[in-house]
Amino acid sequence: MVFAVGATLIGAGVGLYGANKASKAQNAATAASLAGFKQYEPYVDANLTGSQAALGGVLETGAYGGQTLAAPNDFQTGTATNMGNIGGNLQNSGYGMMNANAGFGANANQLYNQFQGLSQNAQDDRLAAANQYAINNMDPLVTAAMRDDRRRLEENTLPGVDLAASGTNNMNSSRAGVAEAVANRAFNDRRADVSSQVMDSLRTQSLNQQNQQFVDQSNALTNAGNANTAISNAYTTGMNTLGEGANFGMNAGNTLQGFDQAALNDTRSAFERQRDFELQQRKDYQSGVLGKAPSSPSVTPNLYNGVQGAMSGAMQGFGFANQYAQQNGLPSNNASSSFYNPFFGGQSGLGIGGN
Repeated sequence: MVFAVGATLIGAGVGLYGANKASKAQNAATAASLAGFKQYEPYVDANLTGSQAALGGVLETGAYGGQTLAAPNDFQTGTATNMGNIGGNLQNSGYGMMNANAGFGANANQLYNQFQGLSQNAQDDRLAAANQYAINNMDPLVTAAMRDDRRRLEENTLPGVDLAASGTNNMNSSRAGVAEAVANRAFNDRRADVSSQVMDSLRTQSLNQQNQQFVDQSNALTNAGNANTAISNAYTTGMNTLGEGANFGMNAGNTLQGFDQAALNDTRSAFERQRDFELQQRKDYQSGVLGKAPSSPSVTPNLYNGVQGAMSGAMQGFGFANQYAQQNGLPSNNASSSFYNPFFGGQSGLGIGGN
C-alpha cells in the first residue's frame, strides 16, 4: 500500500510539473506571436484617434457649397438667339423660293413635248416645201422682172415690125410673121431664164428660212431648257436654304437647351453631393482607415491545467504500482479500487475518510 501511495504521489508531482512547464511554453509562444502586433499597436491607436478627429472635422465642414457652374455669357446666349432668328428667316426664305419655282417639273414636261415635235419636223421634205413655195410665189416676181423686156417687146419691137411691114405693104406676109415670132421667142426665152432664176432664188430662200426657223426653234427650246434648269436649281437652293435654316434653328435651340440642362445637372449634383457627403466620408473612413488595421495573429488558447496534470499523473502512478504489485504477488488494488473513494463518499487509500 505504501508503494502505491508513493507511486501515486510521484506521478502527481511529475504531472503537475509537466503541466506547468507546458503552460509556460504556450504563454511564451503566444507572447512571441503578438510581438509585431504589440509593436504597432500604439501607432495604430494614435492614427485611429487622429483619423476620427479628422473625420469629425470633415463632417463638420461639409461638402463644398460654392458655385460650381460657369453660366453661359451674353455672347453665347446672344449668338444662339440670333442664329435661331436667322434660322427662322432662312426657313421662310427657302420656302418662298421653293414655292416660286415649284413648276420646273411641268416646264420640263412641256419642253420635252416641244422637242419631240421639233424632232418630227426635222424629218419633213424641206426641198419639196421649198419648190412649192417657189411655185406659189414666183409669178409676181417674174412679171416684175420682165416688165422692161415686155415694154420693149410690146412698145418697140412688135410695133417696129408692124410699121416696117406696113411701109412695104407686107402686113400679113410671112416675113412679118417670122419677125414677130422671133421677137416673141426671144422674149419667152428671156422669161424662162428669169423664171428659172427667180424659182431657184425662192427655193434657196425657203430652204434657208426653214433651216433658220428650225435653228431658232431649237435654240429657243434649248434656252428654255437652260432657264428651266435654273428654275430647278433655284428650287433646290430654296430647299437647301430651308434645311440650313432648320439646322441653324435646331443648333441654336440645342445650345440653349444645353445651357439649361447644364444648370439642372449642376443643381442635381449639388443636391446629391450634400446628401451623400457624410455617407461617402464614413465609407472612405471605413475602407481607408479602419479596413487597413493590422490583423492580430491567431492565438492558441492555453488549456494546460496544473491540477488536472497532477491528477492524471497520480492516476498513472497508481496504475503502475497496482500492476507491479500484481506481477510480484504483492497486495494491490485494481482499477476499480476505492483509492479515490473520498471523492465519492468512500474511504481513500490514504486512510482519509470521505465524510
